[in-house]
Amino acid sequence: MKRTLVVSGAAALAATALAAVMLRGSGPEPAPVEVAAKSAMPTLYCEFYNFVGRAPKVGFTFAVARTGDAPTFTQVNQIEADGTRIAFGGDGAAPPRWTFEAETPPNLVSPDDAIRIVLYGYEGTKSAGTWFEAGLRSIQYLNLDGKCRRYGT
Repeated sequence: MKRTLVVSGAAALAATALAAVMLRGSGPEPAPVEVAAKSAMPTLYCEFYNFVGRAPKVGFTFAVARTGDAPTFTQVNQIEADGTRIAFGGDGAAPPRWTFEAETPPNLVSPDDAIRIVLYGYEGTKSAGTWFEAGLRSIQYLNLDGKCRRYGT
């Protein structure tokens, strides 16, 4: 009788695990950027690559809001190649607000003027959901090519 219970218990446990896998689906877990796409606040994510263009060197996430005619970009986090993530605004301090320069192409400039992101394919809300070319200009990171993607409307 005990053996039957052990076998039945193991079979029930295996069936539960199989059902959990089937319900979750076989695809990979959503990346943090995909989760940002589902948030109510529009975001802009920019990723810049090492010189060979194969591995990300640094990424920036911004919350995007409209004040009048110009968008405002507030930095949410910064992700370094070694996996270090700096989250802004969680410690009670105001997160950095970058300056949007509506030139051709538009630029995002850090509050200390140390980093400039050139948004080659940025078209405001029209560029939502698609990757577009961008460039990073900085003494710390040098000049790197990359891409950005806007999430939300």
